[in-house]
Amino acid sequence: MSLFNKLFIEGVRYEKERVTDDNIYPFNIPAIKNLDELKFEKPVTFLIGENGAGKSTIIEALAVSLRLNPEGGSQNIMFKTVDTHSNLSDYLTLYMSGNLPKTKYFLRAESFYNVATKEEEYGKEPG
Repeated sequence: MSLFNKLFIEGVRYEKERVTDDNIYPFNIPAIKNLDELKFEKPVTFLIGENGAGKSTIIEALAVSLRLNPEGGSQNIMFKTVDTHSNLSDYLTLYMSGNLPKTKYFLRAESFYNVATKEEEYGKEPG
């Protein structure tokens, strides 16, 4: 298998046994309540479901687990407009390979404007 085909996140396990109250957000979302483990077998994964199903909450928790800003950006962009992300990342264990990327980036549609504005600001800073 070539280096480019190797997945750096191979899977994620939800440690639901550590959750003390699964009737509160985000643990009461059906997609999370019924989650045990996700395994990634291809370089692209689609999470599909109705609005409110928990797709963004899961992806955001993965980003936070990778030490990325929950609002989006690279590992070097840490701004905060509104603290709205859940603590789901505290209950996830990521299975990763040895071929971790040197840079990571998380972009979400909901915060694209904020991330793009911050990128522009960084580009204008002297340095």
